[in-house]
Amino acid sequence: MRVWRNLRARNSRRRLLVLWPMAGLLTLLLVAILFDRDVSLALQSWPGYERAFFAFITDFGTSGWILYPTLLGMLVGQGGTYLPLTYSWRWAARSLAGTSFYIFASVGISGLVTVVLKRLIGRGRPLYLDDYGVLYFDPLQILDWRLHSFPSGHATTAMAFSVVLFTILNGRYRIAVFGTGLAIGLSRIVVGDHYLSDVIGGTVVGTLTAIVIRDFFATRNWSMRFKDGQIRFRIYTGFLPLLRKIRRGHIPVALK
Repeated sequence: MRVWRNLRARNSRRRLLVLWPMAGLLTLLLVAILFDRDVSLALQSWPGYERAFFAFITDFGTSGWILYPTLLGMLVGQGGTYLPLTYSWRWAARSLAGTSFYIFASVGISGLVTVVLKRLIGRGRPLYLDDYGVLYFDPLQILDWRLHSFPSGHATTAMAFSVVLFTILNGRYRIAVFGTGLAIGLSRIVVGDHYLSDVIGGTVVGTLTAIVIRDFFATRNWSMRFKDGQIRFRIYTGFLPLLRKIRRGHIPVALK
């Protein structure tokens, strides 16, 4: 609620919470009408080697390869804090748990939002363009994968994880980070699973959800904090005592 009040207070004059969503929905509708069909057909007709590249990177938009390791990191890190560890190992365990929790929350919650929206909206996928058309909607379709086109879950995960990496790296390599996220979103059009408007919708959901979660963590000094008007990620500094010992030639007992 504190994050929500701060957001509303900062943007009340611009009416961000009313005008921007309406403008965004109108933009998505125009994109769907004017571009979705032509863009899908054009990208799916790219040469085979280009489509093969995007078919390879598209699986990086799945959330499992992010959620499972970070869940394990949360359990191992949190469990390590209850063991009789030395100072350096205890801080490393806390850092592992905190970093894993932040990544898991950002990717998991953004994905959950998209899963709910998919089923509420019920848009037909481009694979069934000839049967349904571009603007076919059948809301409240819980299990029918053919009607789970909007928004793109892969684009959501890719952009949420891009925001996470941008935060963890404290703004470094931003072009590479967000460029990769956008390429994964684009791949969903190339492989024929989503329209352009689906990818845009997933990109917006993933980005905004990850930003809200990041600000939620920062306002509570969980893994990060505000400094000079910017958010600085700092939890990985907990690994430094252990790394310094290893650099000095000390071999931890757990590694012997």
